[in-house]
Amino acid sequence: MVYFVVERFWPGSTESIALAAMERLREGCARLTSGGVSVRWLGGTFVPEDEAISCRFEGTAQAIRAVHEIAGESFDRMTEMIELDAD
Repeated sequence: MVYFVVERFWPGSTESIALAAMERLREGCARLTSGGVSVRWLGGTFVPEDEAISCRFEGTAQAIRAVHEIAGESFDRMTEMIELDAD
């Protein structure tokens, strides 16, 4: 499977706005997965100082775009990544 980080630069965002958006993205993943599409939410990060949100997913770029459409969320950049374990 392929891993992606998806970034959104979101001026005026707050922690509660970011958490709500991330919940909608998790729900979008669950909806697609129940329909047979392999996509998984791996977590997210909100950086208040940068007014930025980044989320990590496992799946195809097409599936991750579909998750964002279902969730009604936009993004600025999607980049393939390599997941590293600190242990």
